[in-house]
Amino acid sequence: MKTIYIVEDDDAIREILEVFLESENYDVQSFGSATEFSNRDLSYTPDLYLFDVRLPDGSGIELCQQIREEKVNEGVPVFIMSAHAQYGETQIACRPDAFIAKPFDINLMLERIQYFVN
Repeated sequence: MKTIYIVEDDDAIREILEVFLESENYDVQSFGSATEFSNRDLSYTPDLYLFDVRLPDGSGIELCQQIREEKVNEGVPVFIMSAHAQYGETQIACRPDAFIAKPFDINLMLERIQYFVN
C-alpha cells in the first residue's frame, strides 16, 4: 500500500482528502500544521507529499524546499495545493511535481497521484 503525507490546516479539506484517498487504498498520514509535520516519525518516507501553501505556522513551499534537500526523499513526488499562490511561484521556489489549484477536482487530483505513485 502506498503512503501519502498531507499537510493541510483546513480540517474539512484534510478530512475529505483522507477519506477519499483511503477509499482508493492509500495509507494517509495527515498533519494540520508545519510543526506537526516536523514532529513526524522520520524513520519512514512516504510515496508522495501533498502540501498546502498557507499554513498557520509556516508554508508548504518551505516544507517542499526542506524535503527536496533531504537525500532520503530523492525521487519522492511533492504536490503543492493553493487557493492563493500561482504555479510559477511554487515552481521557482521548490520545483513541485504537481501544482493543484483550490478548489480542486478530486478525480483530477487522484489521476495525478496515480501517475506519480503507481
